[in-house]
Amino acid sequence: MAYAFTDDVIAAVVAHMNGDHVDDQLAIVRAHGRPTAASATLVTIGADGLAFDVQEAGGDRAVAERVTVPWPVPIEERADIRRAVVLLMPRPQH
Repeated sequence: MAYAFTDDVIAAVVAHMNGDHVDDQLAIVRAHGRPTAASATLVTIGADGLAFDVQEAGGDRAVAERVTVPWPVPIEERADIRRAVVLLMPRPQH
């Protein structure tokens, strides 16, 4: 059964990520299709994944582009959100 993304869960995840994981969000966005992103702010989460407002490096646009990074695994319970975000983090290159 798919997880129900209630408004309170969405608000809690967005607040936590934007408050505590700004650098991680940028790393995720860069690793998943926007390597020149200068900033990434989580706007919402849902069945499709995490939606970020992304500003490109050197960009002078007033409006950021909305980018959705798909979940790497199905989200069936709230704890899966954290696991999925960890899986989205880029792996260090050796």
